[in-house]
Amino acid sequence: MKWSGTVAAFLLVVSSSLMAQEGGRTPSDVVDAFHKALRNLDTAGALSLLDRGLVVYEFGLVDPTVEAYGLRHMPHDMDLARATSWKLESRRTGGEGNDGWVLSTYRVTGKTVDSRPIDHTTLETVILRRSGANFRIVHIHWSTSDPDFQAEIQRQRQSEDPPAAKR
Repeated sequence: MKWSGTVAAFLLVVSSSLMAQEGGRTPSDVVDAFHKALRNLDTAGALSLLDRGLVVYEFGLVDPTVEAYGLRHMPHDMDLARATSWKLESRRTGGEGNDGWVLSTYRVTGKTVDSRPIDHTTLETVILRRSGANFRIVHIHWSTSDPDFQAEIQRQRQSEDPPAAKR
C-alpha cells in the first residue's frame, strides 16, 4: 500500500511535468514566457508563442501580421524589455474552452535605449487561442500612462515603418 501511494504521487508529478512541457501552460504562463523571451532576446522563443494570425496594437500603432511585428517592432520591444524592469502590479484572466485572455498592469522602470529614464504604468491586454495542445497569442494591446513616452515611441516607429504600416 505504501508503494502504491508513492508510485501514484510519482506519476502525478511526472504527468504534471509532461503536461507543462507538452503545452499545459495556462494563458498567464504563455504571457510570462513571452515577456521572458523578449527580455532574454530570444527571438525564436518569442515567435513560438505567437499565433500566425497575430495582430498587435502598440502605443497607437498597428502590426497587422506576425511577420510585421517580428520584423519591425519586436526588436524594439526586446531592447526595451532588456533595458527596463516590468513589475506585475495586477492581473485578471478569463476565457473558456480554446480562448483565453490576460489583462495585466505593470510598473515599468529603467531607461530607454538612448538613456532617458522610464517610470510609468503599462497596460497590457493579451488574447490567446489554443492551437493543438498549446495556447498562442493572437492579439496584444499595449498602452501607457505616460503620454510623452507614447508619443516618442510613435515618432520612432513611424519614422522606421514603410508607409503601408502607418494605418
